[in-house]
Amino acid sequence: MISVPANQQQVSAAPSSPTLAVSGDGDRLVFAGALEILTLPEARSALKPWLKLGSARALDIGGLDSLDTPGALFLCGLRDKGAELTGVRAEHQALLDLICGLDLKPLPKVKFVPRWRQIVIQLGKGVHDARHEALDVITFLGRTASWTINALMHPACLRPASISRFVAETGINALPIIGLMAFMIAIVIGYQGVAQLRPYGGEDFTINLVAVSVLREMGVLITAIMVAGRSGSAFTAEIGVMQTRAEVDALKVMGIEPMQVLVVPRVIALVITLPLLTFFADIMGLIGGAVIAQFQLGVSPTQYLTRLPHVVDGSDLFVGLFKAPIFALFIAVVGCMHGLRVSGSAESVGRETTRAVVKSIFLVLVLDAFFSILFEKLGV
Repeated sequence: MISVPANQQQVSAAPSSPTLAVSGDGDRLVFAGALEILTLPEARSALKPWLKLGSARALDIGGLDSLDTPGALFLCGLRDKGAELTGVRAEHQALLDLICGLDLKPLPKVKFVPRWRQIVIQLGKGVHDARHEALDVITFLGRTASWTINALMHPACLRPASISRFVAETGINALPIIGLMAFMIAIVIGYQGVAQLRPYGGEDFTINLVAVSVLREMGVLITAIMVAGRSGSAFTAEIGVMQTRAEVDALKVMGIEPMQVLVVPRVIALVITLPLLTFFADIMGLIGGAVIAQFQLGVSPTQYLTRLPHVVDGSDLFVGLFKAPIFALFIAVVGCMHGLRVSGSAESVGRETTRAVVKSIFLVLVLDAFFSILFEKLGV
């Protein structure tokens, strides 16, 4: 006699919990109840000793009240192992004929690819993807430039309310973190400059180091990276959520171009705010240089301000401010482009936001290196 434990044979008080009873002895067993995906573990455990019998075996399934696809697949497996299914109900026979008639084959083994070949494939795929990404950025940049120029030539197409809101979000609200970052970066540069130059008696040149690096490179670079992580990601997330809610499609149905409504105001706002944030970061960086000069070099703020015109000139400030709107354009374009790429799921929003931030920071660094070489060749 083979049967499942008593507590498994008892009918559950909850009507949604199916039960299966297995009874019989020798080479003949009887199923009663429900043979479904939830009761398959009970059936397998109860049939383990029965399957080891070498003689002819019979399984009466006439007492089954319900049978689903996993249960039918299990019975087909038993029949393939030599068990005879008896008492099959008419309503279960069609399902068994369908499942047992399937040509079930094991999945083919994945072909082994050597490690060196995987590396070559990944490199090729990376180059291919990079080429397409570059073309997409250039194409979207051209579309953005076209719509922006059109909006500037026809002021009625501009949206002052949207532009002012994005100016506040990307500029005014970012002042505290930008100022703090610029101040601390100047402190770090100044402190390390003093530590490295003091053994050679050149610690006074720390003021030159801090002023030039902040105005030409660090002010605009730190500001652009912070804006890319803060505002660029916000652009992608906002437009991406609109994509998931089909709001972008709704704009198209109403005859409103998403580029004009969603992209142009953000681009104009960021092109306005990033140079202003850069100038603010330059001021905070110079203040940080004054602090480090006071405590590490004994140079008073008055002496510091007196020396600054001899250390830097207008070209140093111009270099940083010239790069800022170009960085802003690429950050806004990449953020909006990836927002419009969202395919409709929360996972897609997160993925595109991450890609937008990484790509924006990469483009900022590449452009900064390009301008550094260009200005050096031009003698600026």
